[in-house]
Amino acid sequence: MQHSLREDYLEAICFFMEKNGRFPRQEELAAALGRQADEVPAILADLINEGEVTMSPGGLVELTPHGKITGERIVKKHATLQCFLSEMLGMDQAAASSEACTLEHTVSDETIDRLGDYLKQPITNCPGRHRFGHPCVNTQFSLLDFNEGDELIVCGILGRSSAKRLLDLGVVPGQRVKIRRKLGSRSIVVEVKGCDVALSPEIAAAVSVERGP
Repeated sequence: MQHSLREDYLEAICFFMEKNGRFPRQEELAAALGRQADEVPAILADLINEGEVTMSPGGLVELTPHGKITGERIVKKHATLQCFLSEMLGMDQAAASSEACTLEHTVSDETIDRLGDYLKQPITNCPGRHRFGHPCVNTQFSLLDFNEGDELIVCGILGRSSAKRLLDLGVVPGQRVKIRRKLGSRSIVVEVKGCDVALSPEIAAAVSVERGP
C-alpha cells in the first residue's frame, strides 16, 4: 500500500472520530475520503494486517493504539501546514487545506514541531519583523552570512513573496539545509532534502538560519 494512502485513511478516521464522537463505518469512511465504497474493503484489509485498524462487531472501523498515533500525527501535520499556508502566505482555507494534504506526507516531524513553534511566537510591531515575531533580519543571520559546506537550520522567512517561493522548494522553518556553492553574483546553491536548489541573493537574504547541531 502506498505510504500516503495509508496515512490518508488513518487521518480520515481520526477526523471522523473527532467530529462525530465515534469511529466510522466503511461507507462513512468512503464518503469522508471521497472514494467509491467498493474501494475501501481492500485497503482496510491491508490496514488490519498491518495492525493499524480493527473491525468491531458493530461494523465500525476502529483505530488500534498504533494506528491512532499515526493518524493523530498526520492530523497535526495537516493542521500546522494549513495554518502556515493560510496565515503566512494568505491562501484561502480550501486551497491551504488541499496543499496541506499533499505536503503532509513528505514533511518531517521535526519540521512540523519547529513550524508549530514558529507560528506560536507573538506578533510584534517592528517593521523589520515577520508577522509571527521572528527577529529583525539585522539581528539574525541569513543564508548569505555562511560559507560553502555549512549545515544550517531554517529559523524563519521574511516576506510573503519569498515565503511562497521557498515553500515550493521545501525551505520551511525547521528544515535542514547545506550551502553547496556561493556564486559570484551572490546567488547560492543549497542542498534541501537531497536536492540542489539555486537561490537568488534576494531570496537567500530572506531566509533566517542558525547552525545545526
